[in-house]
Amino acid sequence: MITAEESSDGRSVGTKRFLPASKVLSMLIVGLQCGHDASVAVVMNGQVLVHLEQERVTRIRHDEVIAVDLIHQALGYCGLAAKDVDLFALCTTQRFGYQSDDASRLSFSYSWETAEALGADKFRRTVFDRAVEISKNIENRNIRKNGHYLYNSEWPDMADVWTTKRGMLLIDELKESIINDIFTTPSLAAGHVLPMTVTLDGKVYPAVGVMHQLSHAAAAFYQSSFETAAVFAQDVGNPIRSRNKYTGGMLFHGEGHRLIPIWTAPVAAGLIYNRCAELLELGGAGGPGKLMGLSAYGEPVFFDSRFIGDVEPLADLYLNPQRDPDFTYAYGWFDVVDRKARQLGYAVDGPAFGSFGKDLAASAQKTFEALVLFVVERLRVLLTRAGRMGPNLCLSGGCALNCPTNSRIVEETEFTSVFVPPSCDDGGLSIGASLYAYHHVLGHDRREAADPTHSIAALGRGISTKSITQAVKAAATEFEIEPGVDLAERAAADLASDNVVALFQGRAESGPRALGHRSLLADPRRTENWARVNGLKSRELWRPFAPACLSEKLRDHFDGGPPHSPHMLFNYRVRSQSLGAVTHVDGSARVQTVHPASGAFRDIIEAFDRRTGTPVVMNTSLNGPGEPIVETPEHALNFLRRTGTDVLYLENNRIRKRSA
Repeated sequence: MITAEESSDGRSVGTKRFLPASKVLSMLIVGLQCGHDASVAVVMNGQVLVHLEQERVTRIRHDEVIAVDLIHQALGYCGLAAKDVDLFALCTTQRFGYQSDDASRLSFSYSWETAEALGADKFRRTVFDRAVEISKNIENRNIRKNGHYLYNSEWPDMADVWTTKRGMLLIDELKESIINDIFTTPSLAAGHVLPMTVTLDGKVYPAVGVMHQLSHAAAAFYQSSFETAAVFAQDVGNPIRSRNKYTGGMLFHGEGHRLIPIWTAPVAAGLIYNRCAELLELGGAGGPGKLMGLSAYGEPVFFDSRFIGDVEPLADLYLNPQRDPDFTYAYGWFDVVDRKARQLGYAVDGPAFGSFGKDLAASAQKTFEALVLFVVERLRVLLTRAGRMGPNLCLSGGCALNCPTNSRIVEETEFTSVFVPPSCDDGGLSIGASLYAYHHVLGHDRREAADPTHSIAALGRGISTKSITQAVKAAATEFEIEPGVDLAERAAADLASDNVVALFQGRAESGPRALGHRSLLADPRRTENWARVNGLKSRELWRPFAPACLSEKLRDHFDGGPPHSPHMLFNYRVRSQSLGAVTHVDGSARVQTVHPASGAFRDIIEAFDRRTGTPVVMNTSLNGPGEPIVETPEHALNFLRRTGTDVLYLENNRIRKRSA
């Protein structure tokens, strides 16, 4: 562990080298994601104790810039305090700097002293010097909220073979010795981390800055059950590679406690998808999710196979010579769409649910899938040539939320075991940075593998019985309350009676999917519940809903996809004719499998199955339009108050609006 010594100015700073992994009794790491979807993770000896997402507290979707109080809340929830922290692990969104809501209490610096404390061979001095120099030159730019801003240097050192005009096609041509060097050169990983310090309430702590895609990859690999796996991390970063600067997708290889970068994945899949959502005005960071649902209504008339490949080898097709900042790296694709749409007489300015919107969404989906499958095939070739090909693949980054693509990987490639963490979006970067620092940088072995059939999402804040009791007592004059009910039987009875049920129980879940702890449930057999619940949540009426199914009865009702999907991140084909409310227009469904160890949510579905013969419920997140998922009993009561929800269960308290 790092021990604290006094620096020359009287502040406490870690300066001692870490003990060997076998001699460390405890290691407390706090991970911070400082960009949008800001979050805090507290990790003790490689176990995630809690993961708090800032939006759940502030009620601002995708809230950005880390709040000092959130760090103390996360530590306090675990019975810990800042004095117990050994190391901070930091990450941020590519275009964001390291920044807090109160610079007088929380600030960030690059520090080679941290490298010397942890072992200088774990970092690259060239990457560190570049970060310091760039930060000095632009320290007055992009200031937000409070005046302190540390530049986020997403400029890893790159292997020469990653930056040629041949792109990923070069993999076929490389000598085996060069390929083997990629997998065995430790300095490649060292070029993706930075030694830093965090100053929190006057005390200086050592910190490791972990670059964006590596943090995504770590969140997937280290939370998976795989001892060895390939990892593909991708979002909407710039796919153009240079010798030093790159923010696009990345490929990694994980084995034991090590996770190393092995190639870039410079395709425009995420960029095209995100821009299409913006063009159709589907709304901010949530737009791509809506686009995924919209795509099933259209035809991919704008799909063009010429664009399937690396951006740089296809520069003449892709790049915008006028350098439009919004479409520079995918300009050609949109130019082709625009010209073809006008030629075919589309009303390109029409609503998202118009003919152009539907067909643009379908074209974006097909393009996205083809680009991802291109990368996955290139990854297979690379691993095969290195003698490291296996069935395991981890996916992370915002692009891993695309369920149809994830299922195509399982069904159509040699990667038959695919893991996607529930917080694969930027909110999970604090988890990834922490686990990478603990396992790869510090060399600690991984914990016992997680059961892949179980959900690992319940990492958020739990609510005490006392807090529940107080909230129920305060609401007694406004609502009809039945305390101490049999949660499973009463909730199942309500669902079978066609009541829409809000469920608040257990710890909050990490990630954008509600998986039974903060959920809104309905009977999936009644097709009209599709429009009914969309109306209740003030969503677009065309947006689909997901089924939650008892895991052992998955194949009775759904085909395709992997054998388990505890985090609702794969598509399936619906077999049953009786699940109209959760069957999309193309016959698909984004299924959540619910394992026997899933607690109260599992009990409810079992009770519903006993009553109806249907081991499936409709499950969607407990939140209103533009809101984060509810976090507290008060949030849940307010949702009941202002929506057409029939009944709310706060743990085993059944709550309804009073009759007029």
